[in-house]
Amino acid sequence: MQALITFFVELCVLRRPPQDLPASDLLLAIVLVADLVVGVLVGLTAGLSWLTSLVQGIAEICIMLAALYAGLTQLRLRPRFVQAATALLGSGALLGLVAIAPLSMNATGSEPTNLAALGAILLLAVVVWGILVTGHILRHTLGLTLGQGAAIALAFEIVTVTVVTTLFGGA
Repeated sequence: MQALITFFVELCVLRRPPQDLPASDLLLAIVLVADLVVGVLVGLTAGLSWLTSLVQGIAEICIMLAALYAGLTQLRLRPRFVQAATALLGSGALLGLVAIAPLSMNATGSEPTNLAALGAILLLAVVVWGILVTGHILRHTLGLTLGQGAAIALAFEIVTVTVVTTLFGGA
């Protein structure tokens, strides 16, 4: 377990590529559950109900996995799906845990404070970091540059947030 956590930390600091992960359906299932649980915790920290957090988390995961599968199928790289999905979900879970701290700096419904502003800046940094990590994973998965992978990650993030918030509300 320690080796797996270390791997995801190294992946998130762009030191390891996703292809270093084993292509394991069991590992994919484990990180999928971990990402969903962390997503619910992030939602609760942001002031959403547990049900809204759960539904949004499921929707985000489904959209991400469907887009990844479709893209890899279109490019005839489908055998890379399990490793890429595991990398995306595992890094998402890790970055979600990191995001809880800045989210907790803003008490919902309270007056704006310096602490809330710091939390917002730190949260923005985590979001940018997440886009770079996703870009790094896509770079290795699709044979792109980091810039191209990050551009795809940014576009995907905008579309996903728009779709999920439109369908389910919340933050």
